[in-house]
Amino acid sequence: MLQRLVNIFVYVLLGITLQATVGLTSDINDPYFVAGVVEFRPDFIGLTTAQLIANHTAAYKEILASPEALETDIVVFPEGTLNNDFQPTYVPAAEDAVIPCLLANQSSRYEDFLVELSCAARTNRKYLVINLTEKENCADNAAFDPRPCATNGLNIYNTNVVFDREGRVISRYRKVNIYVERKNTTYQPEYAIFDTDFGVRFAQFICFDLLFYTPAEELVVKYGIKNVIFTASFISETPFLTAVQLQQSWAWGNNVTVLAAGSSYPLSGATGSGIYAGSSGSLTATMVGNVGVRQLLVAKVPKNEQTSSRLEAVNTRQFAAASTAPLTGLRLLRDPQLDNFHSQLLNLTASSVIALQQCAEDLCCTLTAETTASQSSYGNGSAAGAYQYRFGVFTGQRSYEKEQYSTVAICGMYACTDDTVASCGLLFSANTTIQPAFAFKRLNIAGSFKKAERLLLMPSTLNLNFYSLQPAQVAWEVTDKSKSYETSIDLKASADNLLTFGIYANYYDSSVASGLTGSMLVLLSCLLLWTGTFAIDFLHIRLTDC
Repeated sequence: MLQRLVNIFVYVLLGITLQATVGLTSDINDPYFVAGVVEFRPDFIGLTTAQLIANHTAAYKEILASPEALETDIVVFPEGTLNNDFQPTYVPAAEDAVIPCLLANQSSRYEDFLVELSCAARTNRKYLVINLTEKENCADNAAFDPRPCATNGLNIYNTNVVFDREGRVISRYRKVNIYVERKNTTYQPEYAIFDTDFGVRFAQFICFDLLFYTPAEELVVKYGIKNVIFTASFISETPFLTAVQLQQSWAWGNNVTVLAAGSSYPLSGATGSGIYAGSSGSLTATMVGNVGVRQLLVAKVPKNEQTSSRLEAVNTRQFAAASTAPLTGLRLLRDPQLDNFHSQLLNLTASSVIALQQCAEDLCCTLTAETTASQSSYGNGSAAGAYQYRFGVFTGQRSYEKEQYSTVAICGMYACTDDTVASCGLLFSANTTIQPAFAFKRLNIAGSFKKAERLLLMPSTLNLNFYSLQPAQVAWEVTDKSKSYETSIDLKASADNLLTFGIYANYYDSSVASGLTGSMLVLLSCLLLWTGTFAIDFLHIRLTDC
């Protein structure tokens, strides 16, 4: 306790000094604000829980105090890289306006790492977003949640916490859509929105939430949010849902700014962080392989579309200068529905011109392409390989690793390692040099997507580096017709390193809960629990309800 008080005292003194000497980086009249997102490699092996949390907290503070972070107004850390289920912490509600840093000698309610990070936000004069494992006394929430409590009297949440420049908790969000994790959910979904002193209003959500209407899409459609914070430990899936690909696609489809911070553990599948300016594309992004990194990505983020439009050339130069080596050392999932696409192999040479149509149920899409010779080579492996391509269309339900599913409609061209469907979505090994047989000189995919009240249409592109094409490289157009959206994606610059090129539609109206009454949901969930499926986190039901 004495050491804790000494640490807090030092932070408070530093904070007072900085408040006297450091002005705000951005204010309400500036056309930009400066954001940082952290791709963070967590520690797992050979440490006790206390050591792990201490190491993570020290690394967070080091990043916040680094020269690279000096000009940032807001810094976002990813999901699942701070504490764990063995040492959760209480988190104050935003309406209580608590500054944990100033309570160190008054209360031991909050864990040391929460207090220290409150002080770090205060010291460095930044808005700070962290994700942690939170505990809540069930009795404190009994008036709002009639469900029975666990025997230890606690709810355990996957929670985002936002501190302002004073170290005050100004927003708290508990994850709604749980993914392969033993956590509670709130009785009603939460919508976490907060304002900043630089004139930007943010909303926040976590990882798997991105694929569902509530709360992610609802915050944009219902609440008019234009700036989103996204913390994640996202496991990439080829060919349409790799991390940076999905982050940019979602930002572009909604035309909103997204600050995305991802955990960095590629060998288990987790990597992917970036800052995206809606339809102006990516300002900065990273996907890494092998052991992961601890890296702060910083960008000057425009506050309006007029400013965003000036970024296109800068973005294209940045991503064109990226490494030409294909990404390796990353565990990947493969779309489980890919084998069910209505698809055809594209028989392309170095001088092909093709135009074809592919249909699945009520969705028909067209592909037109022209190819030319390629002299490129990607990687330095001892073997040589070249991707082949299929053009596929799919409509229907697609599942994830739990019982949740989405109803999607997809028109896309995707890479395969040979001419079989089973090879699509797979990658060549790290010792293979990719030698494209051709480059796409022209490429267009178009489709007519039926209207729905809850629908998101997104451009979906991916190259060998696992980044998406930028607005100077691809055109995206959605035209509102009486009963459909005529949608097209068009290649604007020659490319020979494509893995994915297409249109991805998420029809949110269809979900696992469609057409079920409350009692039926409980019955279904209990059956799933008793059979060991553990799918009920998504339905907000606990074993004690059965």
